[in-house]
Amino acid sequence: MQMKFYKENIETITSKLKTSLKTGLTQDEAKKRLKKIGPNILPQKKPINPLLILARQFLNPLMFVLLIAIMFSLIIGEIKDAIVIAIAVILNIVIGFIQEWKAERAVEKLKSYEVLHCKVIRNEKTKEIEAKKLVPGDIIILEAGSKIPADIRLFDTNQFEVDEAILTGESKPVKKQSKAIENDATVGDRINMAFSGTSVINGKATGIVVKTGSKTQLGHIAGLITETEEKSTPLQEQIKKLSWILGIIFIFIVIIILLIGIIRGIQLTKIIIMGIALAVASIPEGLLVAVTVVLAVGTQRMLKRKALVRHLIAAETLGSVSVICTDKTGTITKGQMQVDTITTLEDEFKINEIKNKKNFIDKHENFKKILIAAILNNDAEFDPEKNKGLGDPTEIALLQAADNFGLNPEEIKQKYELLEEIPFSSELKYMATSHKFNDQEKLIIKGAPETVLNMCKKNDYLKKIREISNKLAKEGLRLLVIASKDSNQINLQEDIQGVNFLGLIGIKDPLRPKAKETVEELKKAGIKLVLVTGDHKDTAANIAKSAGMSVENGIMTGSELEEISEEELTEKIQSIDIFARVEPKHKIKIIKAWQANNQSVAMIGDGVNDAPALKAANIGVSLGSGSDVTHEISDIILLNDNLKTIKLAVKEGRTIFDNIRKVITYLLSDSFGELILISLTIIFNYPLPILATQILWINLISDGFPDIALTMEPSEPEIMREPPREKNEPLMNKEIKTIIFGVTIITDIILFLFYIFLLKTSLNYNHIRTIIFTTLAINSLFYAFSMKSLRKSIFKINLLSNHWLIAAVFVSFFAHLLILYIPFLQSLFETVSLNLFDWILVISLSMTKTIAIEITKRFFIKD
Repeated sequence: MQMKFYKENIETITSKLKTSLKTGLTQDEAKKRLKKIGPNILPQKKPINPLLILARQFLNPLMFVLLIAIMFSLIIGEIKDAIVIAIAVILNIVIGFIQEWKAERAVEKLKSYEVLHCKVIRNEKTKEIEAKKLVPGDIIILEAGSKIPADIRLFDTNQFEVDEAILTGESKPVKKQSKAIENDATVGDRINMAFSGTSVINGKATGIVVKTGSKTQLGHIAGLITETEEKSTPLQEQIKKLSWILGIIFIFIVIIILLIGIIRGIQLTKIIIMGIALAVASIPEGLLVAVTVVLAVGTQRMLKRKALVRHLIAAETLGSVSVICTDKTGTITKGQMQVDTITTLEDEFKINEIKNKKNFIDKHENFKKILIAAILNNDAEFDPEKNKGLGDPTEIALLQAADNFGLNPEEIKQKYELLEEIPFSSELKYMATSHKFNDQEKLIIKGAPETVLNMCKKNDYLKKIREISNKLAKEGLRLLVIASKDSNQINLQEDIQGVNFLGLIGIKDPLRPKAKETVEELKKAGIKLVLVTGDHKDTAANIAKSAGMSVENGIMTGSELEEISEEELTEKIQSIDIFARVEPKHKIKIIKAWQANNQSVAMIGDGVNDAPALKAANIGVSLGSGSDVTHEISDIILLNDNLKTIKLAVKEGRTIFDNIRKVITYLLSDSFGELILISLTIIFNYPLPILATQILWINLISDGFPDIALTMEPSEPEIMREPPREKNEPLMNKEIKTIIFGVTIITDIILFLFYIFLLKTSLNYNHIRTIIFTTLAINSLFYAFSMKSLRKSIFKINLLSNHWLIAAVFVSFFAHLLILYIPFLQSLFETVSLNLFDWILVISLSMTKTIAIEITKRFFIKD
């Protein structure tokens, strides 16, 4: 069992690690330990081989089919067909490679938190060494401004404060001490430990190195990133499944056709030509391109709404999300502490309700005195021009409030000289300062209400102040009481009692505008919002309540998560909305529990501590203000750190999936139609009604432009009033299957019968084939408008809403006219000119599929 260093006293630890607080390790001993344990560096992951990604593009049944078609085209001398098919193959490979080539550099980014050098005591001397040579047992000296190179048990601290945001997500610096902690504690509560990768904000400390490299908390997170399995998105799974289904169907049909050809004694060359035609007909060459364009268009729309999509496929996944796990800071709240209320002896003031602040302060003397005292009793720094500060966020909020009311913190600090200070500590729970104040000296105390109010002179108003304090605390505000005393000479130690109450200040990290409205809209969209935070239980509860989240089912803490099994959590998870005081491993446990309930989970995070959870989730979302690590590991970055952006991105994600379904229905209807028509002609021993090059023209040009235009379809109004689709819901539902297979079989049997009729007329073969070719091309232009919505009839939608589709149909139609009437293209595609009667036949036949699709849609539309 591993030693819990934060629970042990220093003597036990020095004995365990065989070191001395005064002399440190000897140089020889340090070398032995370094050789045994290894350098103080983070675990690394092998880089992805780009050749492997390229090879994966060929491991697709549809790709096999096209490659075989190219090979046989070359064998029988059909060079033109081989070149055209090869172009389609190369296009698919390039797009697939680009889509998969992702820079997985998260662990590399973690190295930015590694420290190059540090001060240690070895052989009784203080010396500077490379941080990678640190070993357990080293005595290390830490100072303000430095990064901590290992996990360290502190034994001597002096006003020592550490920023642990990369581990806990909490922006407030942690004040450290050296005493042992009796009870089990989460990382954020181990105040006698300093952790690798965190930063020293203030003070000095000396400690014992207890863990290095992969054994540290930061190393553990790096290990979780490399070990956490990256799951395929639902869309990736669906497209992979669809590819295999199409591949199996093709192989089955080709085998049947070849057997028929062999039995009938058909010449081998003709059988091969038939097989190539079937191959090209069965593969929707534009599918991968279209899906990529749908995703690209969606990501551009998301970017306009401040959501940057790093991986294209993730854009759709966000639309399928049913659970969003998020911290409060930056998404639900602004992530910036602000003064909310100031209570004087006379009244209680809401800061945001005060309109003309600079005039207000001149009329309220006591209010002004409170702000001046808050400036003087303050160790933070504030730059009014940049509206940014350095130091404790609570103290920065006080300086910012004073600046908003027209007070200059720097001028006031210079005017009233600081004489003496008692710094804030967790034991004292207050900070005291004395200042030169005109002809007198002034003592100012700022701290927790329960402490400072007991130091104030006993008056009737204190009872009222305590009541107000209790009320504000229940609202989730962080409270400070400011009191003062004037005297000719102040002694901080002796004059600390009997001070005069000045004011009660309430500070909070306010909700983002429309955060509550966004939470409600996510509920209406069937999405569960789960608060997962490193904050304390009460803070989490207050924020959740303010945002309109349910707190009725209670809050589960990190220590409770530690005790509960994964199976038990999976059973209980759906009734828990809030998790507090959690660590990185807990977040992964929460995500896996939701995934075990067949939910698609998005995780929003900003710190290094969130990186493993972002990778474990179905989709990882990082904040724009977050660390480089979370940016690298995430799929989507919220540039404005706003929860509302997630809602807008979810809407775009759902639109993306809608448009992918429309595109798939459109393309597969056409491909399957070509397959049926060619198969029937082979089965009944008729000549091919359409050539491989003509099929490619339809698939890439006639269908290609409308297909790309359908990717631009705007969101349908009902999209955010529907629940998320089931995680395993097939890409092709009953309606789509009916359109692709049922409608297509019927309409193409009609076209086949018409083809037989034409063969019995006096028209020559090229003329008949041109009519069939043109009918297939034009019919896809007509039913493209039916694909604008699978929820509504064509008569209830605005046919002109997508200008791209209108343009695409005209371009495709004009392009088809070119190959019908320009001699060079006639020769290339083996077509002839059509007369007016031919066009009447073509348009009449082309309308049948659109009519059949609209009749089918009527059976599935829910009024």
